[in-house]
Amino acid sequence: MSVFEPGAPAAAPPTPVGVAGPEQAAGRLGAVVVDGERWREAAQLRHDHAGWVVVWLAATGEFHAYKRLRGAPRDTALSAATASDLAAQIERAESARSAATRRSQT
Repeated sequence: MSVFEPGAPAAAPPTPVGVAGPEQAAGRLGAVVVDGERWREAAQLRHDHAGWVVVWLAATGEFHAYKRLRGAPRDTALSAATASDLAAQIERAESARSAATRRSQT
């Protein structure tokens, strides 16, 4: 029996390419809400750790932070899945740089 024969079950109309169905739209809305929260967390990290460039990369699902620490031969680049983990890494990097600077001055 073909779909065009009388009595055949009606097929759902195809979704046009590039158009999301209700499930995809709900998933995207949820992702937008989560991304908004992560961007706010990144902004708070920037506020708490002046001089650091902090971003949330939705594509990787990670926070990233960058800074050239005084006396460091290269820029410092950090990444973490959570804002609190990134904050801890930033604090460790700053403490290590401060300790190294104090040692070089003695």
